[in-house]
Amino acid sequence: MKRIAVLLFLCCVFFSACAGPKWVRTTVAEQHEFNISLERSREKGVDIPRHYDHPHKIEISDLRKLMKDLKYVEESGFMGEEKQSPVFQTAEIDRLAPGLADALAKAGPSQRVRFISFNQGKTWIFSTPRKTEGVIFVEPAGRLNIAFNFINSKRESTETSAIDTVYSSRDPLDIKISDTPLSATAPYEEHHKYKSGKKAPMWVVADLEKLKESTGIEPAPAVETGEKAAPVVAPRAGKKVAPVEKMAPRQASEDMLKKDIKDKLKFLKELLDEGLISEEDYAAKKQELLDKIK
Repeated sequence: MKRIAVLLFLCCVFFSACAGPKWVRTTVAEQHEFNISLERSREKGVDIPRHYDHPHKIEISDLRKLMKDLKYVEESGFMGEEKQSPVFQTAEIDRLAPGLADALAKAGPSQRVRFISFNQGKTWIFSTPRKTEGVIFVEPAGRLNIAFNFINSKRESTETSAIDTVYSSRDPLDIKISDTPLSATAPYEEHHKYKSGKKAPMWVVADLEKLKESTGIEPAPAVETGEKAAPVVAPRAGKKVAPVEKMAPRQASEDMLKKDIKDKLKFLKELLDEGLISEEDYAAKKQELLDKIK
């Protein structure tokens, strides 16, 4: 009887977990490089109210600005130095921004936008298939939220297309620790803060009014110093004005190029010795680098 009671208890726990909130998604745009869906949380067949400011119309130019300004911290180089890198490549923004803007205009008050974007990440010598996944939604008072599950994560060999992609089961709003935290440096954005006061590493909030202002910023007028600028004298007709050539230190440039190629050749040899590339790849890339030396 005790065993039966334990089994019944475990079954109750299992079915209770299965009966918890689930995200139900509807695909609104998909291509080889990206997938965009509307998702809502449901529990026992009923939508959980979210009270988003949806549907929301956002200018594509504003969304492009936000995506271009998003930066994250990643490790780079042999010594693991940290550097700030853009979350999205220019090509990603061009194909993703219109779809995200359209999805926000179609979303209901309890729906948010989920997306995944594929790109070909640039490494020192080779390129690596990568992916970025996250959600975007607008709260009242013009606060646009964007949170990520992962940023420029390496794709598996089986992940060749974003069509019919399998999204992460984890809610990006619950991520407390990340190896690739966002860097909220734009004047209109800030990290979301949890109730504990701790910053969310993968979740930023943008003030849409300030974002629009930053999109339309005009160059500041020149500051007057009290001194009159010298008049610009136009060249006489028929007289050619010789262009001023800026002489660069040629020798220093050549030395830097040779050092860069030498470092890359060493790294290439390490990849070959570790079996990470084939002899053919090594020979082809080596010759390509040597051809740059004049």
